[in-house]
Amino acid sequence: MEDDVKKIVIVSDGTGHTAKRLMDAVLAHYAGSDVQFALVDTFQRVRLKETLEGILNRVDDDYLVIYSIISEDLGDYFHRRLNEEGILHINILAPMLNTMSKFLGVHPDYQPGLLQIIDDRYYKKVDAIGYTVEHDDGRGAYIPQADIVLVGPSRTCKTPISMYLACNSGMKVANIPIVPAPEMEQYLISKLGDIDRKCVVGLTMRPETLANVRSERSIIMARTAIARAELEKYYGLDEIKTELRFCRELYKKHRWISIDVTRRAIEEISREVLEELGFIHPQVG
Repeated sequence: MEDDVKKIVIVSDGTGHTAKRLMDAVLAHYAGSDVQFALVDTFQRVRLKETLEGILNRVDDDYLVIYSIISEDLGDYFHRRLNEEGILHINILAPMLNTMSKFLGVHPDYQPGLLQIIDDRYYKKVDAIGYTVEHDDGRGAYIPQADIVLVGPSRTCKTPISMYLACNSGMKVANIPIVPAPEMEQYLISKLGDIDRKCVVGLTMRPETLANVRSERSIIMARTAIARAELEKYYGLDEIKTELRFCRELYKKHRWISIDVTRRAIEEISREVLEELGFIHPQVG
């Protein structure tokens, strides 16, 4: 029966996600009992005493109040009022903050919602990684939704740069390979849709370096001499020079930013991409 259900409310100066996760972790240890409990409501972004008084009018001593309020004044006020009303309660942040302050020797920055900011960044990165994996090597149906699109010939580090930007900067990155063919330009334009040209970065590499990279790659791709012979155009220097010339002309025509990735660390290239597109300020000195 409903009267037998143990009622819980969460009160938070943020989203209440922290309190909810902790509550779920604790209640999991009571899953085998016959006692019924339910989260009746979650009150979010509570930062005024008047709001707390409104909550107190909606609960009584049949409830457990779990709250996460970072403000000392507001937390103490709520604690006192809950005691006056005889309502069982716990401030989940207080024990950790008290202990951590003693350990660190400093007081915390009493700023509500900090964890939500961290969570938002985390989930943004998760979404970016998923998007980037789905839009690798020209795949994916939502390339116009990308924050950044990398284009360039094979083996110019498009995939590792894309993943680094997604994992470390939360950027949704698509990458599209370029081959020197008459229909390539129209194919690229159709894939990019109406994306801002300022989001597109063309990658290039010195032809001799790219030839060496592709030659080593061909050993993995082709395990027999015959198969490797068929790939000679792939790592042939003349063919590569033609590819790079085609790419440079394409970048120039569409005014896409061009970056040389020859013998450079992925971190360095990624930072230049972010700087060129205005996501971060260039380093000085």
